[in-house]
Amino acid sequence: MELHPALESVAFLAGKWEGVGHGQYPTIESFSYQEKIGYRAPPGKPFFTYRQHTEAMDGSPLHAEVGYVRMTPAGPELVIAQPTGLAEIHAGTLYGSSLEFHSTQVAATPTAKAVSEVARTITVEGDTLTYTLDMAYRDVPLTLHLEATLTRITSGR
Repeated sequence: MELHPALESVAFLAGKWEGVGHGQYPTIESFSYQEKIGYRAPPGKPFFTYRQHTEAMDGSPLHAEVGYVRMTPAGPELVIAQPTGLAEIHAGTLYGSSLEFHSTQVAATPTAKAVSEVARTITVEGDTLTYTLDMAYRDVPLTLHLEATLTRITSGR
């Protein structure tokens, strides 16, 4: 599949990824999880669709989110919606095969958790994707929450 020219600089994201991660935060007990992520480029469109879901190590569902990675003249952007009632809008920077995103807005439904800021870093080296997610929640400033290492299962190109 040919990528839209705007996506060539982030072609390294394309495909399906699986792996294991670790979660921590001052307000919770640490945990490990299994994860699947997919980045797919619709034909002729200048964005990747993004789908993610995690399970506990025993296979019970934990989290899911969907969104888009967009490449614009101003740089990469990330838009994410979560079934927990949160939506994240990020502006980012591309450094080789690493993307650094910082939220410009975090919107929440009335019943969602009080997350006020999110930062995400995604790095791909060959068929290995690593990421970190930092989060600010209530009185806790931006702090590491998630980190994972995933392996490319299929290529999206």
